[in-house]
Amino acid sequence: MTPQAFQYQAIDRQGAMSRGVLTAPNEAALVRRLSAEGLTVLKVSPAAAAQGEGQNRPLKSGERVLVLRQLGLMLEAGVSLLESLDTVAQGMQSRKGKEQFLAAIAALRRGDSLGKALEEHVPGFPDYLYAMARVGEASGRVAEVLKQAAEQMAYEDRLRKDFGNAMTYPAFLLMAGLGAVAFIFTQVVPRFGAMIGEDRSRVPTVSRWVLSAGEFANANIGVIGIGLGALIALVVVIATNPAIKARAYTLAHGLPVVGGVLQAREMAAWARLTSFALVNGVPILSAVALARAAVPIGPFRQGLNRLENDLKAGLTLDASLAAHTKLEAMDLSLLRAGQRSGAIGAMFGFMADNYENRLRDSMKRMTSLLEPAAIGAISLIVGFVALSLVLALSSVYEGVV
Repeated sequence: MTPQAFQYQAIDRQGAMSRGVLTAPNEAALVRRLSAEGLTVLKVSPAAAAQGEGQNRPLKSGERVLVLRQLGLMLEAGVSLLESLDTVAQGMQSRKGKEQFLAAIAALRRGDSLGKALEEHVPGFPDYLYAMARVGEASGRVAEVLKQAAEQMAYEDRLRKDFGNAMTYPAFLLMAGLGAVAFIFTQVVPRFGAMIGEDRSRVPTVSRWVLSAGEFANANIGVIGIGLGALIALVVVIATNPAIKARAYTLAHGLPVVGGVLQAREMAAWARLTSFALVNGVPILSAVALARAAVPIGPFRQGLNRLENDLKAGLTLDASLAAHTKLEAMDLSLLRAGQRSGAIGAMFGFMADNYENRLRDSMKRMTSLLEPAAIGAISLIVGFVALSLVLALSSVYEGVV
């Protein structure tokens, strides 16, 4: 019998909802297979075939989280890694994603490690996933690692959605304000210019600039539109350049609010991965090397690059971090106490919780500042233009009197 693709909904042993697409000869066979993996099946239905170019799209963020959760569940149920990966790949509606996972399976059969196979053939996951996969291989707990990586990705996805929702209203205000400014320059300012006339010797310099800008905008709307389109295209091209993105990421660390968000995110991911590696018996040198791979290129990564050499030279963990990173005194005290008590992994876990809480607070603070900042910026521009026009009219009336 030819296998068919089925969509399913099920609940795992912890009560978490699981959804996905898998292939099976029939619905009954799929139910038996899911039950053997410890899932309670709620619904099974034929999967709608993907059409057109949609099959060639990359995996979405939610799909990546679901893939990791499915892999973790199957590995916990005793399914082999290769079979688990193949099962997940066969159930994907994204042709591109399926091809990537099949390439990773081929790499595993050639002897590559899971972390290397995923990093080389399944791009698009956060950097820490590949590092966590290596931690799982080193500790023999791949299933737990994948499930934790899925939860971390789901957490970051929620943060991104919350940030996007919080940005919607300020973005609307900004676009509406820019539209109002464009209308004033192209429609209102030229009419004031016509009222004032050609003789503008009495008009203040700032007002003359505003009048000239409005008249130019009104006479060259098409050219300005083309220029804005070209500018947007240039920004997109620059944003997709890896070298420029890395440079911009480094510069963003120096910004007052954005820098705090980026630093908190980096330190939370690094501390979480280090904690997991140490708790699972990975040696300290291997743990710091694996965790460093999850940190984006930037100031914090540069400081971590020196950590291994310092540890090999006999320097303590807290002393090296104090010299090369911006960890706070409280963090360093925790690590110092952890080294003395042998609970260094738990201390890194506490640090990760602390920085994740700080990340949420920083994002709330940043989004709360955007709305008044957008209103203030537009108000200043409109007020400046209005004041310039009033000064221009006043100077003309004074000349008539």
